[in-house]
Amino acid sequence: MKLREILRFELVYQLRRPWPWLAFAVLLVFAFENTRTGVVPVTLPRDFVLNSPFIIATVTVFSCIVWLLVASAMAGEAAARDVQTGMHPLTYTLPVGRAEYLGGRFLAAFLLNALVLLGVQAGCLLGVYAGGVDPGIIGPFRPEAYLAAYAFIALPNAFIVAAVQFAFALLAGRALASYFASVLLVFLAVPVSLFAYFALGEPLLGRMTDPIGMIGIMNAMMLEWTIVEKNVRMFRLEGAVLWNRLLWLGIALATLGFVHLRFRF
Repeated sequence: MKLREILRFELVYQLRRPWPWLAFAVLLVFAFENTRTGVVPVTLPRDFVLNSPFIIATVTVFSCIVWLLVASAMAGEAAARDVQTGMHPLTYTLPVGRAEYLGGRFLAAFLLNALVLLGVQAGCLLGVYAGGVDPGIIGPFRPEAYLAAYAFIALPNAFIVAAVQFAFALLAGRALASYFASVLLVFLAVPVSLFAYFALGEPLLGRMTDPIGMIGIMNAMMLEWTIVEKNVRMFRLEGAVLWNRLLWLGIALATLGFVHLRFRF
């Protein structure tokens, strides 16, 4: 019951603030523009379908990098607001356990990020169906393509990133620490994974060190799928993509476990 009350309070508190809605708007606009100006020029000469599962998954992965940098405040505030505002002498004396306090705050951060990431799928939909696009490059509407990108890319990323951001902010006692966690994750997702994949010649290592999916998801689809597959094949968790998601979800859970052990009221 106490966990649910903490969760509800944190959700209501943050939804009244501008940051979740601003992040949602940024992602919606980015996904819309990425679909229109980034994807449309590629579809025309190569016979891509604009609303294919491949395009939707690609836009989702790129949008997650932007989301990492604009949405860190939610997990940071959920973790560190009491200490940063000097309210912890009061809140830490309430009759609530560590698991309830940390669980309620973290679940709120995760759900807020999951809500914000819906802006990506909304932007993809608007990019295809808001008008101004050649009907010849639009395929049949397949809701499962949007659901797969959200369930297999966005939601795991929301959990992984929120866990790391929450841990950094809680242990540092500063919401700003969540931004440094985001920078670290971007560093792992882009230069480290690219270096392992191309410079070291270790594709599997490159895919496994990527917490977001830039290499682990998108690169595999780009290199291994034919044009026909990119237009019709549904994105699924399989092979290296599945192991990437399991690895980083395990790291996220271990991070939360470490925070639970270290935290003291």
